[in-house]
Amino acid sequence: MKSTPQKKYPNLAQILKVPEVWIKEEYLNKSGSHKIRLINFLFQKYVRQGKKDFTISSSGNAAIAAAYYLQKIKNPQLNLSIFISPQIEKSKWQRLLKVCNSSPQIKIKKARRPKQEAFIFAQKNKAIFLRGSTEPQAEKAYKGLGQEMQKIPNLQAIFVPTSSGLTALGVSSALSQTKNKTEIHIVQTAKIHPFSANFDSEFNPQETSLASAIVDQVGKRKKEIIEMVKRTKGWGWTINDQELKNARKIVELNTNLGKINYDSLLSIAGLIKAQKNGWNFERPVCCLFTGI
Repeated sequence: MKSTPQKKYPNLAQILKVPEVWIKEEYLNKSGSHKIRLINFLFQKYVRQGKKDFTISSSGNAAIAAAYYLQKIKNPQLNLSIFISPQIEKSKWQRLLKVCNSSPQIKIKKARRPKQEAFIFAQKNKAIFLRGSTEPQAEKAYKGLGQEMQKIPNLQAIFVPTSSGLTALGVSSALSQTKNKTEIHIVQTAKIHPFSANFDSEFNPQETSLASAIVDQVGKRKKEIIEMVKRTKGWGWTINDQELKNARKIVELNTNLGKINYDSLLSIAGLIKAQKNGWNFERPVCCLFTGI
């Protein structure tokens, strides 16, 4: 995996009153999101075992990453069945179709319950269900991401948009041996918050969210996530749509970033909420932008 850019934004830091604000721009990899790290990890593991048939359920980015991976390696023996929600964002649907149209071994189906249908398909067809939340040690896929952010001098905190929690776990494992301990702050939505609600109770639940990639309602790794956040002396933050809109305005006015989506903006909104709740950042902070 090639490293993605991480840049500091002085104007943003000045507005947010933080010494330095860095943004880790994971959306600039060719697949468009950090999910390619997990997909790369899973495919390499199972292809080495001789597996040829795969399936995945996704809200968008993971499916795009899986399709991109198959297109890139050009192995006609591998087959991928994608189960996607009908509520997928239009831009993600178009990106997915673009990749899949040039890869005949990839099939897409819109499903009302994509995770359940992918599971049934895997059982019937003896296919590998590419699902990081249930994959042992899948957090290792994101260790490299943590090692890249580790290069930011004197880093105090990282804000991570969080669904299954794998990204935060992988990042924290890479940073655990550093001299200057780095806080891991997980950020979820007022719609789905199985982890963040254990820390942040200042929110009203919502039935919908602008951040559509936060989808893991079960939170199978809850114990690990909570222990990791406490160990790093970070916190969990739950963000509503208005807070996301406010974060978008701040980023648009104070950076030259062209591609911003609400899932990535959870990290900025989490930082803003942390400050409003009395958190003081005297060293650099990094906000993870996960995808477009």
